[in-house]
Amino acid sequence: MAKRKAYRPQSDNLSEKIFAVLYNREPVSEDELVARLTKNRHTGKAFFRIYRQYRQEGWIVRAPEGGVTVATRQGSLRVNPRGFGFVVSPDYPGTDVFVPERWLAGARHDDVVTVWVRPSAQGFDGRVMNIVKRATEVVIGTLERHRGSWSLKPRDPRRPVVEVASNPHAKWHPGDIARAKITDWPLDPKRPVRGEVVEVLGAADSPGVDVSAIAAEYQLSPTFPDAVLAEAEKLPQSVTEAEYGNRVDLTDTLIVTIDGSDAKDLDDAISLEPLGDGYRIGVHIADVSHYVAEGSAMDMEARRRGTSVYLVDRVIPMLPQRLSNGIASLNPGVLRLTVSVEIDLSSSGEVLKTKFFRSVIRSRHRLTYQGVNEILEGGLDVLGLRPWLEQLDVVRDLLRSKRVERGAVDFELPEAKVVLDDHGHPVDVVVRSRGVAESIIEELMLLANEAVAHELLRTELPGLFRVHDEPSLDKMTQFREMIGVLGYRLPEQVTPKSLQSLINRVKGLPEERVINSALLRSMKQARYGPKNTGHFGLAAEEYTHFTSPIRRYPDLWVHRVLTRYLENRVTEADRERWQQLVASVGEDASAREREAMEAERDSVALKEAEFMANKIGQEYEAVISGVTNFGIFVELPNLIEGLVRLEDLPQDYWVFDPVHYRLRGQRTGREYGLGSPVTVVVMRVDTGLRRIDFGLQEDAARRKRRVK
Repeated sequence: MAKRKAYRPQSDNLSEKIFAVLYNREPVSEDELVARLTKNRHTGKAFFRIYRQYRQEGWIVRAPEGGVTVATRQGSLRVNPRGFGFVVSPDYPGTDVFVPERWLAGARHDDVVTVWVRPSAQGFDGRVMNIVKRATEVVIGTLERHRGSWSLKPRDPRRPVVEVASNPHAKWHPGDIARAKITDWPLDPKRPVRGEVVEVLGAADSPGVDVSAIAAEYQLSPTFPDAVLAEAEKLPQSVTEAEYGNRVDLTDTLIVTIDGSDAKDLDDAISLEPLGDGYRIGVHIADVSHYVAEGSAMDMEARRRGTSVYLVDRVIPMLPQRLSNGIASLNPGVLRLTVSVEIDLSSSGEVLKTKFFRSVIRSRHRLTYQGVNEILEGGLDVLGLRPWLEQLDVVRDLLRSKRVERGAVDFELPEAKVVLDDHGHPVDVVVRSRGVAESIIEELMLLANEAVAHELLRTELPGLFRVHDEPSLDKMTQFREMIGVLGYRLPEQVTPKSLQSLINRVKGLPEERVINSALLRSMKQARYGPKNTGHFGLAAEEYTHFTSPIRRYPDLWVHRVLTRYLENRVTEADRERWQQLVASVGEDASAREREAMEAERDSVALKEAEFMANKIGQEYEAVISGVTNFGIFVELPNLIEGLVRLEDLPQDYWVFDPVHYRLRGQRTGREYGLGSPVTVVVMRVDTGLRRIDFGLQEDAARRKRRVK
C-alpha cells in the first residue's frame, strides 16, 4: 500500500481531529482513539457524542483486521451550478461521491480533493477534507465596482469571485470582461479569493468578446511569442526552383484542393489518374516540416498548442498565419512543396502498390465541397471537371465499400452550424450538410493515413499512431441496456461490424439520432501513442495521422520522421531522441485535442443559447434524447439540446426507471422515454452557463389556462 501524505487538521474541530488520527494511521483501537483525543472530562463527553454519531452514520467503520478507520477517496470535484458537487475518481468508475454544499470546505470546481466517504441510499456521500491541488489559476468574468473596490464575478458560477486590486493607470469600466490571475487562496473558505487583472477583453456587448472569453478560459492565445513570429518572418513568400532539390516535379499533373468555402489553410491536395484496370491515387500534403525545424521556437510552440482550434467565429491556429495561410497553404496556381503518397488501386479497390516521396506541385483549382457536390448532381461545370470528379466518386465508393466490408463503424452524425451576422450574433442554427465531396476527401485521407502507418511500422520508425481502443465492458453493458429498451440487440461479442449493422438498422428512424449519439458516447476516445494497437472504430489494424500537419502536431511529427527516412538522413541519435520524446508528445497532443474539442463545443453552445434567448415561449417539435433522475433532455431538429427539469414536468410523483431509461408518473401513469417525440416550449435560457431549459407544450398550455 502506497504511503499517503499525512493529513493535518485545519481547525480545532473535533471531527477533523478524529479524521486526522484515523487517516494518518493504520486502523486503531477505540481505546487508542480515546486516549489521543480526550484530555479531560469535557472533551471526553464531546468526543463520545460525536464518535457514536459518526459510527451510526457510517463515517467511522470497522476495519477487517480489527480496529476502526475511515474510508477516503481522492479525485476531481465537479460542482453543479446549484451548489453541490461530486468527486469523480478513475479508480472507482460509476460510483461518484456526492458532496453537499455545506461540506465542500472551500473546494472549487475541478479541484483535486481528498474526501471522507460514507455509504448512502443513493451511493456515497462525502465531505471534502483536503484540497490537494487547485484547478483554477485564472478566472474569466465581469468587472464590478462597489464602494471603490473592484471584484471579478466569474462567467462560470462554479468559479470563485475574485477581489482584484485596483490599478490607477488602467481604464476599467464596470461590465468589462476581464481575465484575472489568482494570487491568494485563503485558508478560511469564507474569506475572499484575491487576484490581479492581467487582461481586459472588452465590454461584454462588444462583438466577439464572448467567444474571446471562452478562448481565455481554455488559455488559447490568438497571438504568438515574439521568437515564433521572428522565425515566421524569415520564411520565404514563394517557392523557387532552387528549393526543388531531389523532389519529384508534379507541376504538370492535374492536382486540386477540395475544402470548405471558408477554409484558408489548405494542407491537402489530391490527384487521380486511370491506370489500366485501376487507378493511381495521389495525396499531396503540405511539407510543413521543411519550414519548421525540429526544436525551433515555432516547433516548440506548435507542440505546446498541439492543434488548431476552430471556435464558432474564429480559428486559433497552431502555426503562424504567414506559414499556415501562406507558404505552406496549397493555394491554386502557385508552386508549393509537398509530401506525396501515391497509391495504385485495382478496379476492386485493393491496394497494389504505394510510394512515398517529397514533391513540388502547382494546384490547378481551389474547389469547394458545395461546388463539387453541385457538379456531381448535374450542375454547371465551368471547369470541365465532371468526368474526372465522377472517377473520384467511383474510387470513393470502392474505398468506402472496402471499409464497410471489413467492419468499420461509419458514423453519420449530423452537426449543428451556427450562422452569425457581421457582429457575431447568431441569426440561425442549421444542420450542416454533408455530401459526396466531403466523403471523397475523407476516404482518400483515410487511405493515405493507413498507408503511412504501414510504412512507419515496416521501417520501424518511431512514429505516432492514432489508436482507438475497444469500448469498455461497462460502457457496452449500459449501451446494451439502452438499446434494449428501444427493441434492439447486439451479439455477445461486440465488433465494429455488429455496431455498423445496428447503425444501418436504425437509419432513417426516429430513434436514429438517440442511438448513434449514445453509441458515440459509449466508445473510447481516440488518442495518440507510440505503439500501434489499431483503430477499433475504423476496423483498421494500422492507422496514423499524416494529412493535416498545418493544424495537428502529431501529423507534423510523422512528416518529420518519414521525410528524414526518405532522404536517408535518420541517425541513431535521431532515433534515440525520438524514442525518448514520442510518448510524451502523444500524451500532450491527446490532452490538447480534448481541450480543443471542449472549447469548440462551448463556443457553439454559447451561440446556441444566445440564439434561443429571445425565443422564450416559442414552441418546437423535439425528441427525447436522454432521461435522468432530474429531468429529460430533448433535442430540436436543428440539434439544439436542452433540459426539461423534473420540476417543470406536469405535476405528478415522477420515478426514474434507470433500466428502461424513462420517467413514470405514479399518479397518472404517464411515461417519458428515450426517442419519444414531444412538443416543447422555451422556458428560460442562461447564456453564461450555456443552458437552455424547456417545458412540455401540454403542461405549458395547462399552466397558462390556470393563470387566466
